[in-house]
Amino acid sequence: MPWPLPLLRDRRRQVRDDIGQHLPGADASQPNSVLRVIGDAQAALAHDNDQHLAWLARMMMPDTAEGDYAERWAGIWLPQGRKPATAASGVLTVTGSVGAIVPTGAELVTTATDAFGLRREVRYEVVSGVTLAGASGTVSVWALTPGAIGNLDEGALLSFVDVPDDIDGQATVAAPGLAGGADIETDPDLVARTIARIQQPAHGGAAHDYVQWALEVPGVTRAWAKSEMGVGTVTVRFMMDEVRAGFGGLPQSEDLDLVAAYLTALRPVTVAQAYVLAPTAQALNITIDDLVSDTPEVRANIALELSEMLRARAAPGQMIYASWIRESVSAATGEDHHDLTVSNVAATNLGHLIVPGTITFT
Repeated sequence: MPWPLPLLRDRRRQVRDDIGQHLPGADASQPNSVLRVIGDAQAALAHDNDQHLAWLARMMMPDTAEGDYAERWAGIWLPQGRKPATAASGVLTVTGSVGAIVPTGAELVTTATDAFGLRREVRYEVVSGVTLAGASGTVSVWALTPGAIGNLDEGALLSFVDVPDDIDGQATVAAPGLAGGADIETDPDLVARTIARIQQPAHGGAAHDYVQWALEVPGVTRAWAKSEMGVGTVTVRFMMDEVRAGFGGLPQSEDLDLVAAYLTALRPVTVAQAYVLAPTAQALNITIDDLVSDTPEVRANIALELSEMLRARAAPGQMIYASWIRESVSAATGEDHHDLTVSNVAATNLGHLIVPGTITFT
């Protein structure tokens, strides 16, 4: 049974009673008396100890650990521990005079919003310079500031810290954008991977081993493994919900190569073939009638609830049940009632993953 955590008022009452019991004639209940002040101070210290012990009890269990304690548990069960932050990279278009040089090591800067909604300076470094053969050229860069904050959409502008001779002061992010930046793994994600490893011990190449291996790659948020291509094969599909948010979370070719190389180093040689593929997105489109209250905020909350439901429940080949959809819409903050006609949504095939689509409000 759980250990009851005493409230501060209960500790105060206990200390006052103890003073009266051990000091005959004393009354620690009198307001502003010396004994009352001393007793309440002692109770506050004991309450601090109670809170610290309760916190330690949470840290001592792998499913409730946080921070350094979560890392300690992960260090025991997960070879790689917490996934580090990764840096975004990509290509910029620079302009200037013919023959002008953008040197390797040149730095550019912009500002972006971090996960806490704060504007921060983000710096980038040119990793392969260029001599302009025309009015423009391209350079490869990587972010000196690791994390998702370094990801930028195509068309974003960056400014040179020290503008090279005969080069315009700003550069433009080329297609498909700067990507690959992932924040350091959060405590909830680290704890989830630790618990999965404890509950599903390594079996030398079982399906869940491939899932856990794929999730060890920075930026990978969800993964699934099945034998889709026949006996002796395994097909791994995964998502990168933050790093590839601009692509709906779907991994790109370089991501597939990275995960494939990581799995190759770990998978058993007895597996005939391991396929690493991106899921095929299948949009979930619904129509909501007579929404009350129908405001932009409520509509956004409905979209968020549906997105979170799909992230938690969707998997390649997984049917999305009508009850899950209705529950998500009804759970949106500000929604009072609505009309929704929807049926179970089946994935077209094993590789299709149902993702948020268009929500029509009438």
